[in-house]
Order: sequence, then structure tokens, then C-alpha cells
Amino acid sequence: MTAIVAKEERCPLCGSNFDAEGQGCRPSCPMARGCRVVCCPSCGYSFPQETGLAARLKGWLERRKEAVR
Repeated sequence: MTAIVAKEERCPLCGSNFDAEGQGCRPSCPMARGCRVVCCPSCGYSFPQETGLAARLKGWLERRKEAVR
């Protein structure tokens, strides 16, 4: 069981948006429980999800940038 915080993620490598539900560590990984690493289904790049204050700040900045456009 993986600990996914956000359901929608954007891959920092290829830029594709995807549903992060179920895209966590492989079940065979010994660190899978509580892991915050997701794997992009398009390119296979693995990256950690941002949580807490960092995630809220990033979300706020992205919404603000969209509002300015």
C-alpha cells in the first residue's frame, strides 16, 4: 500500500499530467509502505511527491500564475 497525497501529478521530466493513484512504488520494494515516490506512466521517471507546506505553496503559486495569464 502506497501513501499518495495528491491524485493528480505532473511529471517534472516529460510534463505529462497523470492520475497518481496507484503509481507508487512497486509492491516488491521493501520501502513501499509510506513511500511518497510516484512513477510517471509516460516516461517511467520516478520522483517524490511534495507534501505539507511545500505542496500547498506550490499549488498556490501555480493557481496564482494561471490567474495572471
